[in-house]
Amino acid sequence: MAAGMMTRKFKLFLTLLIFSSNVFAATNQTQWVIGAQKFSFTRNQTGSVADGIAVMFPARILEKLSSNMYRNLYKDEKTERELYKLRQEKNSYFLQLSSEIKKRDGLFLDKYSKSELDRKIEAQNKKILEIKTKLDDNLQKQRELEESIAEENVQTLQTLSNPEKKGFFNYKDTESEKVTLYKNDISSLFSATSLAMESGVKSAVFEKEVVNAKINCLITGQITAYDEYLAVTIEAIVYPGRKTVTTITEIGSIDDADFMASNIASALAPAITNSMPVTIQITVSQPASYDMVHAYIDDILYNVTDQSFTIDSGVHFIQFTAAGYKNAGTNYYFEGNKNYEINVLLEPLEPKTVYIDTKKAFQGQFLINGLPSQVLSDGKSKIEINGNAVLGEFISEDKTSAFLYIPENKLEDGALYTAKIKPLDHSEYIEKYRRKMYLSYSILVTSLVPTIATTGRLKNYTNLFESYLKSGVSSSSENTQMLEDILAESQIWSITSKVFTGISIACGVWFVFELYRYFNAANSVLPATTKINFNYTEPEPTAVPEPVEGVEGVEGVEGPENQTQENNITE
Repeated sequence: MAAGMMTRKFKLFLTLLIFSSNVFAATNQTQWVIGAQKFSFTRNQTGSVADGIAVMFPARILEKLSSNMYRNLYKDEKTERELYKLRQEKNSYFLQLSSEIKKRDGLFLDKYSKSELDRKIEAQNKKILEIKTKLDDNLQKQRELEESIAEENVQTLQTLSNPEKKGFFNYKDTESEKVTLYKNDISSLFSATSLAMESGVKSAVFEKEVVNAKINCLITGQITAYDEYLAVTIEAIVYPGRKTVTTITEIGSIDDADFMASNIASALAPAITNSMPVTIQITVSQPASYDMVHAYIDDILYNVTDQSFTIDSGVHFIQFTAAGYKNAGTNYYFEGNKNYEINVLLEPLEPKTVYIDTKKAFQGQFLINGLPSQVLSDGKSKIEINGNAVLGEFISEDKTSAFLYIPENKLEDGALYTAKIKPLDHSEYIEKYRRKMYLSYSILVTSLVPTIATTGRLKNYTNLFESYLKSGVSSSSENTQMLEDILAESQIWSITSKVFTGISIACGVWFVFELYRYFNAANSVLPATTKINFNYTEPEPTAVPEPVEGVEGVEGVEGPENQTQENNITE
């Protein structure tokens, strides 16, 4: 997400100060797949419980890994991929070369004339030369890549050993790939063949099976168990290259399995992302005081007055809050080996007073954003808001409810909003029309049975009558009577078919009508729309009469009756 986009949405300006040569790492659409295989026990424990534990731990570790992780691909890892591809091509070229040479040598065993033999040998030598050229190019590329790896290692050692070179390393041509799970399922564990397992995870046989499974990193593990206590050691190996990127050991009881998996996943994350921590510097432009601003990164509060702090690279949710200002926040991918400067410019809240009323008079009260509203003398409700959208609920005296919503862009200070609401029990209301809809559907389906049956009988008599006419039956009295009977039956079934078809059509219309009413009932839970009135004036508050001093329990202005009562009491 660019800084301009964050400005439009959140008024949060993000300026990147990056020490590496490129501003952003190019994020490829390719995926970096991480998988795991079933763990093994060092003390050869067996049984269903041991098998369950050996499968449970890798699955839980994969589950705890964040779904928003990216693997930074540096030159060494990309070079290993190219080397692996070159080695596979080299093996293929060698097999092709041996096959073509054998074909050439076999030509001498066949009975060819000298000129024909020379021609075939020349053609075969041409194929062999092409393969040799490809093989030489492959070997040359492989040597160049291996030399570049050696040079990179020397430069890295020099950088690490030089105390004057502080700060961040300068990695060039960095790319990022989205970290995904093997088969996108935590329960799908990689299973190698027995030959590969016997050869070991660092063997070429095992590497070939992992690469063919399109796995970039495989987590292997060993469990050492004594009674209920476990020591789980995992090793993360990147393929191709068979490079161990981290080894982690966690100790705990079997009851702490979930906690152990979480700790292993947390320690594993930096190795998977292959990136260094990032430094974030915060500058607050508005509000003016740093003490007013609270910064949250992944729901953890950070002290903004420190202005600079370090976090792990990766996707983080960052949010800034301050009293009297709108919150600003977003998800952002912080790439390692870089510095970030965040300029915070929060938008002040705009207090507004709005009034709400119902189109029809109902006895009840509005709850606005979860808080009760103030009821005025004319029955309308008054609320104070801070420029945010209004989500209101009207609760009637019989505890039924209705909802209304006023978007932020339609809020006007001092305006009256009239909502067309209908308080009701939404669950009961929807259920009522759902039953009616299903009843109409059932009757429609039932009505189709006689409709189909009568239509079929009508078609049979019609076909029978037409067949007799086409067959050219004689005009005897018997045949004439039979045709008249068939025609009469056809007419009866025609009328019956039309009646039942009409009933089915009516049932279909009824079903559509009930379906429409059911959809309307389901939509009753949606907030009602409002009409705005800019000419509303809040009524003056009603004065409350004060009690008269002197006579206890007697209120109002003293009259003759009160004075007589006082005299009688005195006497």
